[in-house]
Amino acid sequence: MRPPYGGPSGAGGMDLNSATWMVRSLDEAVSAVLVDDEATVFAGGWNGRVACWDAEGNSRWTVQTEDRIGAFALGKELLVAASGLHLVALERTTGKQRWSVALEGSADAVSWWEGDLLAVSSVYDIEHNDFIESAIWRFTEEGEQVWIERMDERPWALLASGEHLVAGLGRPRCGVLDLSGGPPFTHTKAPTSSPTTVGSVSSTGVLFGQADGTVYALDGAVRSTEAGSIEHLTCMVKGYVATSDAGQTVGRTDDGTLCWESKGNPVSAQMEAFAQDGVSMFWIARDQGQNSQLEVWGTDRTGRLARGNMSRVLAMDGTSERAVVGCEDGSVVVWDRGMMLRRLQQTSSVAEPETDTRASALQAKLRALRQTSLDD
Repeated sequence: MRPPYGGPSGAGGMDLNSATWMVRSLDEAVSAVLVDDEATVFAGGWNGRVACWDAEGNSRWTVQTEDRIGAFALGKELLVAASGLHLVALERTTGKQRWSVALEGSADAVSWWEGDLLAVSSVYDIEHNDFIESAIWRFTEEGEQVWIERMDERPWALLASGEHLVAGLGRPRCGVLDLSGGPPFTHTKAPTSSPTTVGSVSSTGVLFGQADGTVYALDGAVRSTEAGSIEHLTCMVKGYVATSDAGQTVGRTDDGTLCWESKGNPVSAQMEAFAQDGVSMFWIARDQGQNSQLEVWGTDRTGRLARGNMSRVLAMDGTSERAVVGCEDGSVVVWDRGMMLRRLQQTSSVAEPETDTRASALQAKLRALRQTSLDD
């Protein structure tokens, strides 16, 4: 992965707002989005609404669940949502509720694993300003509990990769818990005693970020140490991008070699989506008060491809063909790869005639000067 730009002041690029494929409204702040390989879009809101649009942008269904949607897990037949204190299983084609189960504390994450569902719940204590108890649950596809594992640590990341389903833990144990089988689970220490804050999956494995800035692999090997707590971590086709709580974004190769870095406002979300001429695109939303500036960069030396201002971005998801952003004002904004690449080509082609016109005018002046000299 080569640097996408030479610094924070790269070229402007195309207006992202003019290249959107569709914009829909959830009618409440969007807290989670998901797009599948068939370009179906799912969005969940702060008040529990869940909506689905098909690949053509037509509304399929809208349902109301218990509470704020914190995460989605998509199976062959079911869309399972972490909704407040509940897990809610919806038929992905109709939105009809199959079942709902209450957890002990807020439902934070959910993932399919070997045909079952694993979910994380946590209890937050306002007086201690910290999570005091968490649990990991396993349910069948029909919503029947298989087991529950209670713990003092909060699992901040639940990631599936190859034969492993793992959770990155906060204090006191920190490190990684292997959830691939049943309890008791194997615990692996992190490279440092700092809490694990975030994780991401790549084609080569799993990476975790820690509060002290450490980025490490599942085998414990340290990839890099950044300045500040790792807030966001995105594994790219090649390498990864880590962003600290202070808004410093760093791009590195798979082995941790620095490619580029940039400082700016705090980042609310980031992801990889689309590719152009074999170059993957990195999407990043930086806060600007009540709004966000969303930027798209090519992960080579092509620089910033596009940017746009919109309501504060709260959630992102993307595939090779579609990119979806959920905003605080309820907007669900979708970009299509084919359409976006055509707009990028049009933007670059518009600049060419302007350059030719200026060059032609200069040549005309030179010819006029030469003619005047000859006349004299």
